[in-house]
Amino acid sequence: MPIGYPDTVFRYEPLSDRPVGRGGCGNIWKARDILLDRTVALKTVNEQLLWHDDERARRTFLKEATAGARLAQSSRHVVPVTDLGIADGIPYFVMPWIDNGTDPPDLGGQIGRMSVGRARAVLAQITEAVAVAHRNGIVHSDIAPWNIVHTKAENLYQLTDFGLLKIVENQLLSVGSGSLLRGGRQDFQPPEVRADIAAVDYSSDVYALAVTFRVLIEGDSCLRTKGGSPFPTPGVIRVRHEQRDAPDRVRQLLVRFVDEHERTDTVDDFTELLRRI
Repeated sequence: MPIGYPDTVFRYEPLSDRPVGRGGCGNIWKARDILLDRTVALKTVNEQLLWHDDERARRTFLKEATAGARLAQSSRHVVPVTDLGIADGIPYFVMPWIDNGTDPPDLGGQIGRMSVGRARAVLAQITEAVAVAHRNGIVHSDIAPWNIVHTKAENLYQLTDFGLLKIVENQLLSVGSGSLLRGGRQDFQPPEVRADIAAVDYSSDVYALAVTFRVLIEGDSCLRTKGGSPFPTPGVIRVRHEQRDAPDRVRQLLVRFVDEHERTDTVDDFTELLRRI
């Protein structure tokens, strides 16, 4: 078996010698479900996290799987979890494999390559997933282009990787062990979260949605190279893909939810302004 892949996950046969992706607190493998004869994505806990904090990493990982399974029942814009378990002490869960041919499923490669209309359509679908999560007391905590996947055949955009999730029901803090805790992409985090991870709340997701919208149309030049907040929203937003200026309502949305970010911001507020673009 490949290093890091559970030896006793007999139902799922690895189709690669190494992970095909990494996200949140885990590694993603391409595998075959022997029982149902189909290709799946199998996610395992990052070995370094298991070594660093064994029980905590496992609990966080299983919370991610449970949250994903629950939310997918209410929104098709959340990647569903079809199976989960622990093998050789390594927690894992299984998701559908997205086959877009030679194109990767996530939008990391689409930064700066979208028109305003397409970016708006993407965010319209993802805000539905975020709204469902928030109604269930869950903050995603790591919204970014690489955690949005696209199924070309259905033109379906879905939010994945709840590895950093915060469950706020009954004031219970449960933030995962992924890139956020390890000083990851702070460009997508509001100022209060960059200062104190315990400040993660619903408005953190709204801030990340706005930054995601900006980078999809403007490119990552709007992000500071050493982390921290994005550069202030300019007077005119340039659509890099089309080499033209974006409508002023795009700038208004970014100013409202990034430059003038408030902890009272809601996903409904964001969705309403997005609809006006």
